[in-house]
Amino acid sequence: MEYRIHRNLHTDFNIFEDGKLQERSYFIPFSSEKAFENTDYKNERYNSDRVTVLSGEWDFAYYKNLSAVPTSFDTENAKFDKVNVPCTWQRTGYDQIAYINTRYPFPKRPPNIPSDVAVGIYRRFFDADNLQKRKILTFLGVAGALAVYINGEYVGYSEGSHNTAEFDITSLLQSGKNEILAVVYKWSNGTYLECQDMFRENGIFRDVYIIEQEENHIDDFLLRPEYNSDGTYNLKISVSGSFSDDTTIEISSEGLFEAVLKKSYETEIEALSVKEWTAETPSLYEVHIVLKDKENVVEAVRTYIGFKNIRIDGNVFLFNGKPVKLLGVNHHDTHMTKGYAMSIEDMERDVQLMKEYNCNAVRTSHYPPD
Repeated sequence: MEYRIHRNLHTDFNIFEDGKLQERSYFIPFSSEKAFENTDYKNERYNSDRVTVLSGEWDFAYYKNLSAVPTSFDTENAKFDKVNVPCTWQRTGYDQIAYINTRYPFPKRPPNIPSDVAVGIYRRFFDADNLQKRKILTFLGVAGALAVYINGEYVGYSEGSHNTAEFDITSLLQSGKNEILAVVYKWSNGTYLECQDMFRENGIFRDVYIIEQEENHIDDFLLRPEYNSDGTYNLKISVSGSFSDDTTIEISSEGLFEAVLKKSYETEIEALSVKEWTAETPSLYEVHIVLKDKENVVEAVRTYIGFKNIRIDGNVFLFNGKPVKLLGVNHHDTHMTKGYAMSIEDMERDVQLMKEYNCNAVRTSHYPPD
Protein backbone atom coordinates (compact mmCIF):
# COMPACT_ATOMS: atom_id res chain seq x y z
CA MET A 1 0.00 0.00 0.00
CA GLU A 2 1.33 3.45 -0.91
CA TYR A 3 1.45 6.52 1.34
CA ARG A 4 2.31 10.17 0.69
CA ILE A 5 4.36 11.00 3.78
CA HIS A 6 3.96 14.62 4.90
CA ARG A 7 7.19 16.63 4.79
CA ASN A 8 6.35 19.86 6.60
CA LEU A 9 3.95 19.16 9.47
CA HIS A 10 6.76 19.17 12.02
CA THR A 11 8.14 22.55 10.85
CA ASP A 12 4.88 24.50 10.41
CA PHE A 13 4.27 26.72 13.44
CA ASN A 14 0.62 27.09 12.39
CA ILE A 15 0.08 23.37 13.03
CA PHE A 16 0.49 21.61 16.36
CA GLU A 17 -2.35 19.16 15.75
CA ASP A 18 -4.53 18.12 12.84
CA GLY A 19 -7.53 15.80 12.80
CA LYS A 20 -7.03 15.05 16.50
CA LEU A 21 -9.97 14.67 18.87
CA GLN A 22 -10.37 17.07 21.78
CA GLU A 23 -8.43 16.24 24.94
CA ARG A 24 -10.42 14.52 27.68
CA SER A 25 -10.18 12.55 30.90
CA TYR A 26 -8.55 9.14 30.73
CA PHE A 27 -10.96 6.26 31.20
CA ILE A 28 -11.66 2.81 29.78
CA PRO A 29 -15.24 2.04 28.67
CA PHE A 30 -16.99 -1.31 29.13
CA SER A 31 -20.28 -2.63 27.81
CA SER A 32 -21.71 -2.99 31.35
CA GLU A 33 -20.83 -2.91 35.04
CA LYS A 34 -20.67 -6.71 35.03
CA ALA A 35 -18.00 -6.53 32.31
CA PHE A 36 -15.56 -4.55 34.46
CA GLU A 37 -16.17 -6.60 37.61
CA ASN A 38 -13.89 -9.29 36.15
CA THR A 39 -10.78 -7.09 36.07
CA ASP A 40 -9.02 -4.65 38.36
CA TYR A 41 -8.55 -0.97 37.55
CA LYS A 42 -4.83 -1.35 36.78
CA ASN A 43 -5.42 -3.92 34.06
CA GLU A 44 -8.80 -2.91 32.67
CA ARG A 45 -7.18 -1.38 29.56
CA TYR A 46 -6.15 -4.88 28.54
CA ASN A 47 -9.37 -6.66 29.50
CA SER A 48 -12.14 -4.33 28.36
CA ASP A 49 -14.65 -5.70 25.86
CA ARG A 50 -14.65 -2.25 24.19
CA VAL A 51 -10.87 -1.88 23.77
CA THR A 52 -8.38 -3.61 21.48
CA VAL A 53 -4.78 -2.99 22.58
CA LEU A 54 -2.34 -2.86 19.64
CA SER A 55 0.85 -2.92 21.69
CA GLY A 56 3.29 -5.70 20.93
CA GLU A 57 5.41 -6.41 17.85
CA TRP A 58 5.30 -3.74 15.10
CA ASP A 59 7.17 -3.38 11.83
CA PHE A 60 9.70 -0.54 12.00
CA ALA A 61 11.84 1.40 9.51
CA TYR A 62 14.33 4.01 10.73
CA TYR A 63 15.53 6.84 8.52
CA LYS A 64 18.34 9.12 9.70
CA ASN A 65 16.86 11.84 7.50
CA LEU A 66 13.30 12.52 6.36
CA SER A 67 14.67 13.22 2.87
CA ALA A 68 15.63 9.54 2.62
CA VAL A 69 11.99 8.45 2.95
CA PRO A 70 10.57 7.78 -0.52
CA THR A 71 8.03 10.37 -1.70
CA SER A 72 5.64 7.51 -2.31
CA PHE A 73 6.21 5.13 0.60
CA ASP A 74 5.20 1.63 -0.51
CA THR A 75 4.76 -0.66 2.49
CA GLU A 76 4.75 -3.70 0.23
CA ASN A 77 8.36 -3.06 -0.79
CA ALA A 78 9.71 -1.19 2.26
CA LYS A 79 12.33 -2.93 4.38
CA PHE A 80 11.02 -3.27 7.93
CA ASP A 81 12.65 -4.55 11.08
CA LYS A 82 10.64 -5.78 14.09
CA VAL A 83 10.40 -3.76 17.31
CA ASN A 84 8.31 -3.98 20.43
CA VAL A 85 5.78 -1.25 21.19
CA PRO A 86 5.91 0.43 23.65
CA CYS A 87 9.61 1.26 23.68
CA THR A 88 11.90 4.02 22.45
CA TRP A 89 13.90 3.42 19.31
CA GLN A 90 17.18 4.38 21.03
CA ARG A 91 16.73 1.34 23.32
CA THR A 92 16.09 -0.85 20.27
CA GLY A 93 19.41 -0.16 18.55
CA TYR A 94 18.68 2.98 16.55
CA ASP A 95 20.12 6.47 17.00
CA GLN A 96 21.75 7.71 20.22
CA ILE A 97 20.34 8.70 23.61
CA ALA A 98 21.02 12.33 24.52
CA TYR A 99 21.13 13.60 28.10
CA ILE A 100 21.10 17.39 28.13
CA ASN A 101 19.49 20.11 30.20
CA THR A 102 18.94 23.58 28.75
CA ARG A 103 20.70 23.08 25.41
CA TYR A 104 18.98 21.84 22.27
CA PRO A 105 20.27 18.91 20.22
CA PHE A 106 20.22 21.07 17.06
CA PRO A 107 21.07 24.70 16.15
CA LYS A 108 18.65 26.88 18.13
CA ARG A 109 17.05 29.38 15.76
CA PRO A 110 13.39 29.67 16.79
CA PRO A 111 10.91 29.57 15.21
CA ASN A 112 12.92 27.46 12.78
CA ILE A 113 13.31 23.73 13.28
CA PRO A 114 15.54 21.42 11.18
CA SER A 115 13.39 20.10 8.35
CA ASP A 116 15.46 17.02 7.55
CA VAL A 117 14.99 15.25 10.89
CA ALA A 118 15.27 11.56 11.71
CA VAL A 119 12.05 9.60 11.24
CA GLY A 120 10.77 6.28 12.56
CA ILE A 121 7.97 4.61 10.61
CA TYR A 122 5.87 2.04 12.48
CA ARG A 123 3.49 -0.37 10.73
CA ARG A 124 0.91 -2.75 12.20
CA PHE A 125 -2.06 -4.70 10.84
CA PHE A 126 -5.29 -5.16 12.77
CA ASP A 127 -8.70 -6.69 12.09
CA ALA A 128 -11.90 -4.65 12.21
CA ASP A 129 -15.55 -5.66 12.31
CA ASN A 130 -18.79 -3.95 13.42
CA LEU A 131 -17.95 -1.12 11.02
CA GLN A 132 -21.17 0.69 11.91
CA LYS A 133 -19.71 1.43 15.35
CA ARG A 134 -17.39 4.35 16.08
CA LYS A 135 -13.68 3.49 16.29
CA ILE A 136 -11.21 5.72 18.15
CA LEU A 137 -7.45 5.17 17.74
CA THR A 138 -5.53 6.20 20.89
CA PHE A 139 -1.80 6.85 21.34
CA LEU A 140 -0.96 7.44 25.01
CA GLY A 141 2.59 8.68 24.38
CA VAL A 142 4.76 9.31 21.32
CA ALA A 143 8.03 11.31 21.22
CA GLY A 144 8.50 13.64 19.39
CA ALA A 145 5.69 14.33 16.82
CA LEU A 146 3.26 11.86 15.29
CA ALA A 147 1.52 11.56 11.91
CA VAL A 148 -1.01 8.75 11.48
CA TYR A 149 -2.20 6.99 8.31
CA ILE A 150 -4.76 4.20 7.81
CA ASN A 151 -5.09 2.08 4.66
CA GLY A 152 -3.16 4.57 2.54
CA GLU A 153 -5.03 7.64 3.83
CA TYR A 154 -3.77 10.44 6.07
CA VAL A 155 -5.59 10.57 9.43
CA GLY A 156 -3.96 13.35 11.46
CA TYR A 157 -1.02 14.82 13.32
CA SER A 158 -0.08 15.55 16.94
CA GLU A 159 2.70 17.30 18.89
CA GLY A 160 3.24 17.08 22.66
CA SER A 161 5.25 13.95 23.43
CA HIS A 162 3.58 12.86 26.66
CA ASN A 163 0.02 13.90 25.83
CA THR A 164 -2.62 11.50 24.59
CA ALA A 165 -3.48 11.73 20.88
CA GLU A 166 -6.81 10.30 19.69
CA PHE A 167 -8.24 10.05 16.18
CA ASP A 168 -11.63 8.97 14.81
CA ILE A 169 -10.78 6.33 12.19
CA THR A 170 -14.31 4.97 11.64
CA SER A 171 -14.68 6.09 8.02
CA LEU A 172 -11.27 4.73 6.96
CA LEU A 173 -11.72 1.13 8.06
CA GLN A 174 -12.60 -1.88 5.96
CA SER A 175 -13.97 -5.20 7.09
CA GLY A 176 -11.17 -7.58 8.00
CA LYS A 177 -7.49 -6.62 7.68
CA ASN A 178 -6.45 -2.97 8.05
CA GLU A 179 -3.02 -1.31 7.95
CA ILE A 180 -1.93 1.46 10.31
CA LEU A 181 1.18 3.55 9.67
CA ALA A 182 2.59 5.82 12.41
CA VAL A 183 5.30 8.25 11.30
CA VAL A 184 7.30 9.65 14.23
CA TYR A 185 9.40 12.79 13.65
CA LYS A 186 12.38 13.02 16.02
CA TRP A 187 11.97 16.80 16.42
CA SER A 188 9.22 19.30 15.72
CA ASN A 189 8.19 22.82 16.63
CA GLY A 190 6.94 21.29 19.86
CA THR A 191 10.53 20.36 20.75
CA TYR A 192 11.06 24.00 21.76
CA LEU A 193 8.60 23.37 24.61
CA GLU A 194 10.31 20.12 25.63
CA CYS A 195 13.82 21.34 26.43
CA GLN A 196 14.05 19.69 29.83
CA ASP A 197 16.62 18.10 32.10
CA MET A 198 16.04 14.51 31.04
CA PHE A 199 17.02 11.76 28.64
CA ARG A 200 15.91 12.66 25.11
CA GLU A 201 14.49 9.61 23.37
CA ASN A 202 11.95 8.90 20.64
CA GLY A 203 9.28 6.49 19.54
CA ILE A 204 5.93 5.06 20.62
CA PHE A 205 6.58 4.61 24.33
CA ARG A 206 3.07 4.06 25.75
CA ASP A 207 0.19 1.79 24.76
CA VAL A 208 -1.74 2.10 21.51
CA TYR A 209 -5.35 0.90 21.37
CA ILE A 210 -8.69 1.17 19.58
CA ILE A 211 -11.91 2.01 21.44
CA GLU A 212 -15.23 0.82 20.01
CA GLN A 213 -18.25 3.02 20.80
CA GLU A 214 -21.98 2.91 20.23
CA GLU A 215 -23.86 5.87 18.73
CA ASN A 216 -24.67 6.92 22.31
CA HIS A 217 -21.41 7.10 24.26
CA ILE A 218 -19.48 8.99 26.94
CA ASP A 219 -16.71 11.30 25.72
CA ASP A 220 -15.66 12.95 28.97
CA PHE A 221 -16.57 13.48 32.62
CA LEU A 222 -15.54 15.70 35.51
CA LEU A 223 -15.69 14.99 39.26
CA ARG A 224 -14.56 18.06 41.23
CA PRO A 225 -14.63 18.07 45.06
CA GLU A 226 -14.87 21.33 47.00
CA TYR A 227 -14.06 21.51 50.71
CA ASN A 228 -16.56 23.08 53.12
CA SER A 229 -15.58 24.83 56.36
CA ASP A 230 -17.57 22.28 58.38
CA GLY A 231 -15.33 19.44 57.15
CA THR A 232 -17.75 18.08 54.53
CA TYR A 233 -17.26 18.19 50.76
CA ASN A 234 -19.43 19.13 47.81
CA LEU A 235 -18.94 17.20 44.58
CA LYS A 236 -19.56 18.80 41.18
CA ILE A 237 -20.34 16.26 38.46
CA SER A 238 -20.63 16.67 34.71
CA VAL A 239 -20.69 14.15 31.87
CA SER A 240 -20.45 14.89 28.14
CA GLY A 241 -20.81 12.73 25.07
CA SER A 242 -23.20 11.77 22.30
CA PHE A 243 -26.65 11.28 23.86
CA SER A 244 -30.23 10.86 22.60
CA ASP A 245 -33.47 12.12 24.14
CA ASP A 246 -33.90 8.77 25.89
CA THR A 247 -30.41 8.75 27.44
CA THR A 248 -29.84 8.80 31.18
CA ILE A 249 -26.61 8.63 33.18
CA GLU A 250 -26.57 6.83 36.51
CA ILE A 251 -23.55 7.80 38.59
CA SER A 252 -22.89 6.37 42.04
CA SER A 253 -20.34 5.48 44.68
CA GLU A 254 -21.47 2.78 47.10
CA GLY A 255 -22.22 4.22 50.51
CA LEU A 256 -21.46 7.78 49.40
CA PHE A 257 -23.91 9.07 46.77
CA GLU A 258 -26.25 8.21 43.89
CA ALA A 259 -27.44 10.51 41.12
CA VAL A 260 -29.34 10.24 37.84
CA LEU A 261 -28.44 12.75 35.11
CA LYS A 262 -30.64 13.63 32.15
CA LYS A 263 -30.71 16.50 29.64
CA SER A 264 -28.10 18.75 31.33
CA TYR A 265 -25.89 15.84 32.50
CA GLU A 266 -24.48 17.79 35.41
CA THR A 267 -25.27 18.10 39.10
CA GLU A 268 -23.75 18.88 42.50
CA ILE A 269 -23.87 16.62 45.54
CA GLU A 270 -23.61 18.62 48.76
CA ALA A 271 -22.30 17.99 52.28
CA LEU A 272 -20.63 14.62 51.74
CA SER A 273 -19.04 13.12 54.85
CA VAL A 274 -15.93 11.31 53.61
CA LYS A 275 -12.71 9.68 54.74
CA GLU A 276 -10.01 12.02 53.48
CA TRP A 277 -7.07 10.93 51.35
CA THR A 278 -3.48 11.21 52.58
CA ALA A 279 -0.18 9.72 51.42
CA GLU A 280 -0.26 7.42 54.48
CA THR A 281 -3.97 6.52 54.22
CA PRO A 282 -4.75 6.70 50.50
CA SER A 283 -8.53 6.40 50.78
CA LEU A 284 -10.31 6.31 47.42
CA TYR A 285 -13.96 5.90 46.47
CA GLU A 286 -14.93 3.77 43.49
CA VAL A 287 -17.35 5.59 41.18
CA HIS A 288 -19.51 3.93 38.53
CA ILE A 289 -20.86 5.88 35.56
CA VAL A 290 -23.51 3.95 33.62
CA LEU A 291 -25.01 5.19 30.36
CA LYS A 292 -28.50 3.92 29.56
CA ASP A 293 -30.73 4.28 26.52
CA LYS A 294 -34.20 3.88 28.01
CA GLU A 295 -33.57 0.87 30.29
CA ASN A 296 -30.77 -0.69 28.23
CA VAL A 297 -27.17 -0.29 29.44
CA VAL A 298 -25.05 1.10 26.61
CA GLU A 299 -21.74 1.81 28.33
CA ALA A 300 -20.18 1.66 31.80
CA VAL A 301 -17.10 3.38 33.22
CA ARG A 302 -15.28 2.88 36.52
CA THR A 303 -13.09 5.54 38.08
CA TYR A 304 -11.77 6.50 41.51
CA ILE A 305 -11.86 9.74 43.46
CA GLY A 306 -10.12 10.98 46.59
CA PHE A 307 -10.97 13.93 48.82
CA LYS A 308 -8.32 16.26 50.26
CA ASN A 309 -7.90 19.94 51.00
CA ILE A 310 -4.73 22.00 50.87
CA ARG A 311 -3.96 25.52 52.04
CA ILE A 312 -0.89 27.53 53.00
CA ASP A 313 -0.89 29.49 56.26
CA GLY A 314 2.11 31.82 56.14
CA ASN A 315 5.01 29.45 55.53
CA VAL A 316 3.15 26.36 56.74
CA PHE A 317 1.75 23.84 54.26
CA LEU A 318 -1.51 22.43 55.64
CA PHE A 319 -2.79 19.12 54.30
CA ASN A 320 -6.30 18.25 55.51
CA GLY A 321 -5.77 20.91 58.16
CA LYS A 322 -2.53 19.42 59.49
CA PRO A 323 0.99 20.83 58.99
CA VAL A 324 3.07 18.64 56.69
CA LYS A 325 6.67 18.76 55.52
CA LEU A 326 6.97 17.63 51.94
CA LEU A 327 9.55 14.87 51.53
CA GLY A 328 9.47 14.40 47.79
CA VAL A 329 11.31 13.33 44.66
CA ASN A 330 11.23 14.11 40.97
CA HIS A 331 10.03 11.18 38.89
CA HIS A 332 10.81 10.52 35.24
CA ASP A 333 9.46 7.70 33.11
CA THR A 334 12.79 5.90 32.73
CA HIS A 335 13.58 2.22 32.32
CA MET A 336 17.04 0.79 31.72
CA THR A 337 16.04 -1.22 28.64
CA LYS A 338 12.74 0.34 27.48
CA GLY A 339 13.48 4.05 27.87
CA TYR A 340 10.31 6.03 28.54
CA ALA A 341 8.18 2.88 28.44
CA MET A 342 7.05 1.73 31.88
CA SER A 343 4.77 -1.18 32.75
CA ILE A 344 2.36 -1.23 35.67
CA GLU A 345 4.93 -3.29 37.60
CA ASP A 346 7.66 -0.71 36.87
CA MET A 347 5.48 2.13 38.17
CA GLU A 348 4.50 0.19 41.29
CA ARG A 349 8.14 -0.58 42.01
CA ASP A 350 8.99 3.12 41.81
CA VAL A 351 6.21 3.94 44.29
CA GLN A 352 7.48 1.21 46.63
CA LEU A 353 10.99 2.68 46.51
CA MET A 354 9.62 6.14 47.28
CA LYS A 355 7.70 4.84 50.29
CA GLU A 356 10.76 2.96 51.56
CA TYR A 357 12.56 6.33 51.64
CA ASN A 358 9.61 7.92 53.50
CA CYS A 359 8.52 10.08 50.55
CA ASN A 360 5.08 11.66 50.78
CA ALA A 361 5.20 13.74 47.60
CA VAL A 362 6.22 13.24 43.97
CA ARG A 363 6.78 15.74 41.20
CA THR A 364 5.87 14.18 37.85
CA SER A 365 8.55 16.09 35.99
CA HIS A 366 7.96 17.30 33.41
CA TYR A 367 4.83 15.86 31.86
CA PRO A 368 1.62 13.93 32.54
CA PRO A 369 2.27 10.34 33.68
CA ASP A 370 0.47 7.34 32.18
